[in-house]
Amino acid sequence: MNQGVLFPVPETRTAQGRIYRPVLSALENQKGVMDVDTVKGCAGGMSAYPGAGCYGECYAAKTAKRYGIDFSVSVPRRIPSVGGAAILRAVSQYGANWYRVGTAGDPSHYWGHTADVCEWLSVTRKTPVIITKHWRTMPACVAKRLSALGAVVNTSTSGLDTEAETAHRVGQIFRLKGLGLTSVCRVVTCKFGDTEWARERRARQEYLLSLKPVIDNPLRLSKNSPRVASGDILIDRHDESAGGSKFVSLHSRGVYLGTCNGCPDQCGVSAKEGKKQ
Repeated sequence: MNQGVLFPVPETRTAQGRIYRPVLSALENQKGVMDVDTVKGCAGGMSAYPGAGCYGECYAAKTAKRYGIDFSVSVPRRIPSVGGAAILRAVSQYGANWYRVGTAGDPSHYWGHTADVCEWLSVTRKTPVIITKHWRTMPACVAKRLSALGAVVNTSTSGLDTEAETAHRVGQIFRLKGLGLTSVCRVVTCKFGDTEWARERRARQEYLLSLKPVIDNPLRLSKNSPRVASGDILIDRHDESAGGSKFVSLHSRGVYLGTCNGCPDQCGVSAKEGKKQ
């Protein structure tokens, strides 16, 4: 394991609030996800979309703000010298055969460190599921390390992305496949209205949903969103929706909204298993 990663975040506060603690944790969230974020915060997303983050609706950024945390600082979280055994035990005892990296921060800000943590967790015999928007491109040497662990990379895309973002992220989906990783297109989907803007974004969404393997991840957003007010995006209340807002932009009634243990997608790990056959 490469121990040379730097942790260049000595300050505990910025003008916008405190920053995340630079120490790894393993926690199961309300949706039933085992979150082992190697990085908390998202400098890339908050720089591209100041204020509320991607699509103006980043749930992680909203949560951070509620707790007085500056989400624009990406903090790498080191393996603790004391307490590491508790993390290994929590991941080992988690009910699914995978854990997630990239719940409240993008691991692309520190790819080498992300590989270090996943290698350390390999004793749990769980599959790392890494969710990223590729603000920084994964080096081929890191892809090789993660491929050796059987990692599954979910590239987060959306019809709401810019053309440049779509081109970059789709390019990474195919690049990582070529480097031996199980590479999944994870689409943040919407039910679009009948405006000119919406029709263009719907066409992009349909293209992204055609890239297999794919995960359909409906957008949860506020009733006060300007896109909702304009009719660009349509939302409904779904009380069965687990975790986060109950207001969801659901383009298809067949999209799963429950907890992780009953989800057929399993964050793309099922695609990895199919790949072996």
